[in-house]
Amino acid sequence: MEIRSDLKQKPQNDPDDAQRITPLKLPKLLLQNLSRLNLLISIYHIVQDWTSIVLAAALCQHLWNPLLYVAAVAFIGGRQHALLILMHEGAHHRLFRGRRLNDWTAELLLAWPHFATMRAYREHHLAHHGFLNTDRDPDWRRKKDNSEWHFPKSATGLLGIFVREVSGLGGINLLRLAASMGAAERLPSKVFKCLRLLFYLAACGIIIGIGAEKTFLLYWVVPYFTWLCFVMRVRSIAEHFAIYGASGASAHTRTTYAGPLARVFVAPKNINYHIEHHFFPSVPFHRLPELHALLMSHLEYAGSAHITVSYWKVMLECLRQPGSAA
Repeated sequence: MEIRSDLKQKPQNDPDDAQRITPLKLPKLLLQNLSRLNLLISIYHIVQDWTSIVLAAALCQHLWNPLLYVAAVAFIGGRQHALLILMHEGAHHRLFRGRRLNDWTAELLLAWPHFATMRAYREHHLAHHGFLNTDRDPDWRRKKDNSEWHFPKSATGLLGIFVREVSGLGGINLLRLAASMGAAERLPSKVFKCLRLLFYLAACGIIIGIGAEKTFLLYWVVPYFTWLCFVMRVRSIAEHFAIYGASGASAHTRTTYAGPLARVFVAPKNINYHIEHHFFPSVPFHRLPELHALLMSHLEYAGSAHITVSYWKVMLECLRQPGSAA
């Protein structure tokens, strides 16, 4: 089946949309098929990740060992990341067909446990999609004047950023970012605010009531403030930074191949297929590998897409001077 393409960018003298992505065009019926939602898959992935967190914590507590605890922190942080990616799916209305079911599931089971709100994230994230790497992209505005997001870097400089992420400072910054998104949200209703407050009061009551304060700290707060922040930084870099000399519609976005370990600890739910997601955000996460294979069969896409074979290679690209040999 033919894929029509218009891999173009708007003229660089357009201050707002100079780098905005113009996606490939897929036949309507094909895109509709790829974008079809599956209720059972969404439920399965939400249940799977929460169950994995509980089982990992229970196993580590039963077989307590410092090295096992470090592994549990990384694993649980990876599952927290997976839940946030499912929240991202909810922000794109890609979990369930029903709007209320989609939004409240994303809030109650995915966003609020991570001290964020999906509604605020949605407003922020859709602007990122619409105005990628321009002053109307809130992610770009936040990062463009921050030297931590300027590449290439020295190995010491990159390592220093990662050390700060796992030291706990990354978690503080993550909470600040979530709070700033919530403050920017357009008039959340009083009912929404009250329900969120009740959620946290009920959660605190349950944790204290069953005497699980230490368990909550060890198996939710510590992974959140360490591994989750680290992998979110790695993923954010991989998605839009240290891309040199690319042209066409994918010039500011990278797809990264992920092996089995990377899919568990760094890039769950096919989030590594990031060019594909930006081109076709209607396609749910579980269909992105299929979309990637389809697009790669098209020579113009395959020739212009910036694809890196691993996250380790992404880090090497962060250290490499533009124009240097791979």
